[in-house]
Amino acid sequence: MDKALFAMKCMWKSMVQRSDCPYCHSPETVGLGRKHYVMQLRKCCACQLRFRFPTDDLKENVYFYQERYHQSTVTDLPFEAELSNHIENKFKNVGRDLTEHLKTIQLIAPTGNLLDYGCSWGYCVYQFREAGYAARGFEISKPRVEYGKSALGLRLTNDVSSLPDRSFDVIYSAHCLEHIPNPDIPIKDFQRLLKPGGHLFLYVPNCAGVEAEKAGVGWGPMIGEKHVLALTASFFDFNLPKYGFRLKFASSPYDIEPKEYAKAILGGDELLVIGTRT
Repeated sequence: MDKALFAMKCMWKSMVQRSDCPYCHSPETVGLGRKHYVMQLRKCCACQLRFRFPTDDLKENVYFYQERYHQSTVTDLPFEAELSNHIENKFKNVGRDLTEHLKTIQLIAPTGNLLDYGCSWGYCVYQFREAGYAARGFEISKPRVEYGKSALGLRLTNDVSSLPDRSFDVIYSAHCLEHIPNPDIPIKDFQRLLKPGGHLFLYVPNCAGVEAEKAGVGWGPMIGEKHVLALTASFFDFNLPKYGFRLKFASSPYDIEPKEYAKAILGGDELLVIGTRT
């Protein structure tokens, strides 16, 4: 029923919406492919953003993540009896073992105040705390925030505006940005919250990787009801420096040193963007 409702909304919105870029609002966008007849993958010629058309507004997006978003163990709130097992195996059962991500992060920023932006119920915040960071989390879903606070004793909030300016040495965001209709919103949060010299670590599906280019809109993480953006290194390289970030890039399996965009090898399925706040 939910899929049918989403398809009907897409068909209606396609008839009434302009296909302007949701980020820079340029009307100069081109279609790259159609999915299930009701969605298009479009690219903005001005800012390089790839996005799902029709688009969602912020109010729709907030409602979806408060009321309807579900992605198996990533969003399921475990029973109390399951928590000790999750902790013991480093949250592998929810697909969020941070061992590999921590190797890169600790080399660049081994300690400090850290924010997990889009933290769900806090499984990554918990691991960062165990690794020695003063870790906090922001998550839009109130039930997940309350669960992480009560069950794991974490410092979580669903109001990012309550966090003080320039209060973090590290911001980590994994598989969050592709869910947000306008990337200007989180990027401005990163700009405000990071201290000068602080580090930003963004992990997103690499929508210009080898498999993504081969499968096009048929690549699973590309676009859908949940993924409204199809993010690429070229988008970040073109836009993040405008907010005061110096960038390096890598992609899975992360067996290479992060490099400047022009020198990076970025064929893997997961993209890592490291931004240093200037």
